[in-house]
Amino acid sequence: MTDEERLARLVLHHAKMGERARFARDLADGRVSAREVLGAPLLREDYRVSVSKDAEGRARGDWELALRHGVRVLAPGDLEWPLREADGLRAPGILYAWGDPAAAARPRRRVCLVGSRAATRWAVELTRACAASLAGFRLAGASDAACVVSGGALGVDAAAHEGALVAKGITWVFLGSGVLAPYPARNRGLFERVRSAGGCLFSANHLYGTPDKGYFVQRNAFMAACAQFVVVTEASSISGSLHTARFARAAGRPVWACPGSAGCNRLLLEGARPFDDPEKLVADIIQYGNEPVPMLVEPKNSRSGGHFPEEIAAMTGNTLTEVFRKLQIGELNGEVVRMPGGRYLNLDHPEWS
Repeated sequence: MTDEERLARLVLHHAKMGERARFARDLADGRVSAREVLGAPLLREDYRVSVSKDAEGRARGDWELALRHGVRVLAPGDLEWPLREADGLRAPGILYAWGDPAAAARPRRRVCLVGSRAATRWAVELTRACAASLAGFRLAGASDAACVVSGGALGVDAAAHEGALVAKGITWVFLGSGVLAPYPARNRGLFERVRSAGGCLFSANHLYGTPDKGYFVQRNAFMAACAQFVVVTEASSISGSLHTARFARAAGRPVWACPGSAGCNRLLLEGARPFDDPEKLVADIIQYGNEPVPMLVEPKNSRSGGHFPEEIAAMTGNTLTEVFRKLQIGELNGEVVRMPGGRYLNLDHPEWS
């Protein structure tokens, strides 16, 4: 890919676009290029593109800053592109990568290890041990140890990166902020160690962008798309790591959860695989990697749809604990069907779907 095309993608990244999702699909399918869209008024009108002087200036500023700091501007099709194909994921037009994205060719297995920011000491120690085992273990069928992927947050995420570094392994950070202003600031020393050890920081937003809730949800999807396996060691019932697990399940990635916390218990009810120590986790991932991987796709029939447990709780006024209890009873009685991706369909109340 030429530098002109990368710069054009940066311009469109900062521009206003009414049909961004369709443009992303057409770009990924090779129907159009960013340079073609910028240069053709009819295409700009078709995708409802409005390019301001500010957008052009920000794109050129990003390009110059990236060159100055050694940040790569990656695009789909690059050998270093870290995101694997995933159902329901709208891949970004570009990714900022600060570090060594070429390390993708070395650890062919990637494990996303996530969990609570307000983690208990037990969860931090378990996460660190799991990451060290994964990053330092030569997984069956792989030429090198696994790359540990996480989100750089306090708690479980930081412990995952730390464990991989202790094992002298590769670890990647997907940020909800700009790569040159990584959040949280308390972990900037950790982020520097990640890069120094051959790892990489990724962001789909800006070089100096500040954290945003929408960005964090987006990066959770990218972590699930990047990895082949997702592991959650501890999570509350509203933890962002549950988003990562759901994105993974929807894309056919297996999910592991350690019993004990509210979020992990819910993931286990939704079909996650249990583990309680690093050795068992590594052994299970090796065994799973040697088995055919079923793709969890929503069936296109009368039993498609359904709702997540928290949605049912909101609709019925019950607590989440009570909802889980009733869902379990309903499954035993044949009144409730658990759908792929963690949704539940109540056959007695089809209007819920």
